This record gives sequence, C-alpha cells and structure tokens, in this order.
Amino acid sequence: MKHLFLTAALWAAAAAQAQQPRPADAPWTLDECIHHAQQHNIEVQQRALNVEQRDIELSTARNSRLPDLNASVGYNASFGRGTSADNIRRTETLQTGSLDVAASMPLFEGLRINRRIKGSKLDLAAAAEDLERLREDVAVNIMTRYLEVLYNKELVGIAERQLALSRRQALRSDELVKAGKQPESALYESRALEANDFLALTQARNDLNLALLDLSQALNRENAAGFDIATPRLDSVSLASLRKPGSAEAVYDYAAANRPHIRAERLRLESTENAVRIARAGLYPTLSLRGGFGTGVYSTLNTDFWTQFDKNRNEFVGLSLGIPIFNRRTTRNNIRTAKLSVRNQQLTLLNAEQTLRKEIEQAWVNADAAYAKYGAAEKALAAARVAFAYEERKAEAGRSTLYDFNDAKTRMQKAESELAQARYEFVFRQKILDYYRGEELTLGTN
Repeated sequence: MKHLFLTAALWAAAAAQAQQPRPADAPWTLDECIHHAQQHNIEVQQRALNVEQRDIELSTARNSRLPDLNASVGYNASFGRGTSADNIRRTETLQTGSLDVAASMPLFEGLRINRRIKGSKLDLAAAAEDLERLREDVAVNIMTRYLEVLYNKELVGIAERQLALSRRQALRSDELVKAGKQPESALYESRALEANDFLALTQARNDLNLALLDLSQALNRENAAGFDIATPRLDSVSLASLRKPGSAEAVYDYAAANRPHIRAERLRLESTENAVRIARAGLYPTLSLRGGFGTGVYSTLNTDFWTQFDKNRNEFVGLSLGIPIFNRRTTRNNIRTAKLSVRNQQLTLLNAEQTLRKEIEQAWVNADAAYAKYGAAEKALAAARVAFAYEERKAEAGRSTLYDFNDAKTRMQKAESELAQARYEFVFRQKILDYYRGEELTLGTN
C-alpha cells in the first residue's frame, strides 16, 4: 500500500504544480513539459481510473465479511376456489399480503474472504505500479521529443552560420569580380551556393517547427501557437558531469528492485499464488448464520390489519453448514488452473527481468559509445574549423578557388551537424540510464 500512497503523493504534487500560473510566452522547460503531459495524457487518466476500480473491488471484498439484509413485500389476489386462512376450501376472492425480512452472515468459508481481500490489495498495488510505469513512459517520450527540438534548433543555428558565410563569400566574389581578379562566373556560383544554403536554412526551420508541433501535440495542448522550449547549457563540461560512476550490474540491481513494471509483475505473481489458496478454499465446508422475520395478512379474516400482522408473524434463527462432497471435479480443476497461472506469471516475471537486464546492458554500452562518439566529433569539428579558417584567409587574399572554399565550408558544416547529433545522442543515452536508476528526467537550463 505504501506504493499506492507514494503514487497519490506524486499526483498531488504534480497537480499542485500544474495549478501554478505560468507566463503564456515563457519557454517550457523539460520538467514543465513532463508534468503537463502526465497530467493531460489520456492513457494516464484511463490507468488512474483502473486504480480507482481496483480500490472499489478491494472495498467490495472487505465488505463481504458483513451480514446481508434483505426484505420483501408481496401481494396476491386469487379468484375461484382456494384455501382460506382457516385452511378451508372456499369459492371466493382471496387477497393476501406478506412481509419477509432475512439476514445472513458468513462465519467460515475456508478463509476465502480473507484471501480475496489480500488478492484485491495485491491487484490494487499492481495497478498503482502500472500507473507509475505509464507516467514514466510518458516522461521518456516527452524527453525524446524535447531533445529532438533542441537538436533541430542547433541545426537551424548551423544553417544560419553557413548562410552567413555564403553571403560573405558572395560579397567577396562581387568585389573580386569588380577588381578583375575573378571571372564573373565565380560571382554566379557564389550566389548559387548562397541560395542553396538559404534553402537548407528554410528546411531546417521547417523541421524545427514540425518538431515543436510534435512536442506540443504530445503535451495535448490546444495548439502550438507561440510554443517554445528553454535551451539548456550542454557544453563539454556539463556533458562530462552527466556521466556517473558505477556499472551496468549496479544499475540492474537497483532497477530490478525498484522499477514499477518489475514490482507490478511480482505483485501479480503473489496474487496468482493467493488465487491458488482461494481455489483450495472450495474444498472446505462453509458455515453461515441465518435469521429472519415474516408475517402475512388475509382478506378472509375478520380482524384488522395490525392484529393480523402481529398474530401471524414468525421469526427464525439458525446455522447453515455446507459440506462439499462432489462437484464434478470443478474445484480440483480450479486449483490446477490457478497453479498454471502461477507458473505462467513466474515466466512472465522472469522474462521481464531478463528483458530489463538486456535493456540496461545495451543502454550502458550505448551511453559509453555515444560519449566516445561525442569526443571524436569534437576533435573532428576542431580540425574542420582550422581547415576552414585557413581556406577563408586564402579566399580573402584571392588565392582560393570557390570549390576549395565551399568544400572546406561543407566539411565544417558536416562536422558541426555530426557533433550536434552526437551531443544529443549522448544526452539521450545517459538519461535513459538515469531513468533506470530511478532519477528524475531533467536538464539544466541557462
């Protein structure tokens, strides 16, 4: 039940944060996006309703200990020959009324009630874990889309810088043509390259708008107008700080004990084991206490209603003992079926644990590979910038061809794009490891 209370507390905290007003034009942080998505995601809301349903089922199981009380009121009218209240056959219209009140309470049912209550508690706890897992899945999905927007923003910045370089080269070519140091065709080629870079910038901005729209729709916002996100600081120092010591085995040990979907499968295993005990309860006798009150009135008696009501009343109390002898092996087959469910759930849990181990091992290797790729991309960009700076100085002196200048610029642009891709791939891979560690998915901002 502590997991249920923890989930309720998390929901309350998220709801409180959602109620705090935020400026309409303020950029969204990753934390705000995640909390907003978890509050407005339809699947999360449906899963929360499932938790409420399980809670109702637990209440029903608990209340099955209580006695039940039922009442019935009847009225009959008979015509023709019939038996009157004095047990004489007569031909007349007879009207009768009756009132019956009965109660029963289970005293012993082979511990079936207690075990049903325990099973309902386990099912409720498993449903709460499923809800928490879905909320975490939503967080990972939002983080992925958030990083996609950041990556496209960086690509837009790269395209803008490339366009600025192309424009500078076009102006330089215009001056060199006017000075007679380059043929006029060089100017046309420079302008063509400028137009091509402008097209690349337009495409990059379109991709950014689509990524923002995709994130906005994932948040279930009404529209994406004016929507933007905060840009965190992700330099070499901050990226290096994301790396944490440890091992994949340590991450698995924590995740196997704390991941919601693993806890949910373990709770379901305990629930199926409890279901075997419930099925075995059908082998035991049942004992219940019964009691009741009844009375009736007849139109043929020459006495008033309340006198008949009091005179004809009867009360009873008794015990009912049910002993199972033979029910066509239904109980035995129910036990066998429950045992099969236990074996199946054991395999389900084992599969979930093995899958978790594989995912963590792959995530660990991917994070290391992504960081190594990021380091190599940084070195490649540094070399490409040196080469371009050298080619740009040659171009300013009129000793570089347009082909050589554009080739150096293109290689630098490619190196910048690859560095951006490596950066956000590493952030994503490392945050997936943080997810398995149970840490909050967040990014620092400027």
